[in-house]
Amino acid sequence: MCNYIVGLAYCTSSNACPLDFVFIIDSSRSVRPSDYEKVKLFITNILAFLDVGPEATRVGLLQYGSVVQNEFSLNTYSRKADVERAVKAMDHLATGTMTGLAIQYTMETAFTEPEGARPTDMHIPRIAMIVTDGRPQDTVEEVAAQARQAGIQIFAIGVGRVDMNTLRAIGSEPHSEHVYLVANFSQIETLTSVFQSNLCGDLCSVIDHQCDHLCVSTPASYMCRCRKGYTLNSDGKTCHAQDPCDVVDHGCAHICANVPGVLGYECHCRLGYELNEDERTCRSEILSFSSFALYLFIFCGYD
Repeated sequence: MCNYIVGLAYCTSSNACPLDFVFIIDSSRSVRPSDYEKVKLFITNILAFLDVGPEATRVGLLQYGSVVQNEFSLNTYSRKADVERAVKAMDHLATGTMTGLAIQYTMETAFTEPEGARPTDMHIPRIAMIVTDGRPQDTVEEVAAQARQAGIQIFAIGVGRVDMNTLRAIGSEPHSEHVYLVANFSQIETLTSVFQSNLCGDLCSVIDHQCDHLCVSTPASYMCRCRKGYTLNSDGKTCHAQDPCDVVDHGCAHICANVPGVLGYECHCRLGYELNEDERTCRSEILSFSSFALYLFIFCGYD
């Protein structure tokens, strides 16, 4: 059985809920060495709720300062223990705060198939979690929007005097579930309990599914569905209106015609017939000039 913890897969049995999950860690000089160790502990505690494996959740991690440093990709490790060892072995960069550059790397490199991301048509959620303690030295709004548009669900965690507007510009909506701010690194551990307690009932509620009408969760992913009267397009997300005359037993004796602007139809009769009171069957009539003119107006567009 699989549940979701504010976007994180929490599997209570061997039935995995797969994610492609990338941590983006601010490793700037403003992060003290002791606080950097608290961030690493926070990551390992989050890992405790992930079912890590090639067919389950794949985990990648990059840290950034003035440059982006990829610690390991989504396809680097297949066991949770190896991921935890790699996290504990990370070294602090202690340079600038190029958050926008890190998001761009995540979008253009980390979440690509050569780096271990699964094909988009598999509908495996792509989750990025950013932990930062400072104002970016570059712009983040545009690149974060591009990343979200590309299907990456972003969680933004700010520590200390981080501008909340910046976090909102980074994180996905709803912000109440994707944007967090704590006073200091000692409090970042409180977010672990937040992720534990805020269980979401289905995957559709925590990802940017882009379904035109309805999103339906499945045990390991989701699928889009259309409302009655519509058909799913080949992209698997958008819907188009069905031709009612093709999909219902309309019962029209002669001609079924769509009613513009509504999901309905009406019956018409061929030339020389008129509609009966049941509005479906037709009876023969003596064709008059006015009847002929009406026929031309309805079916040929003449005045």
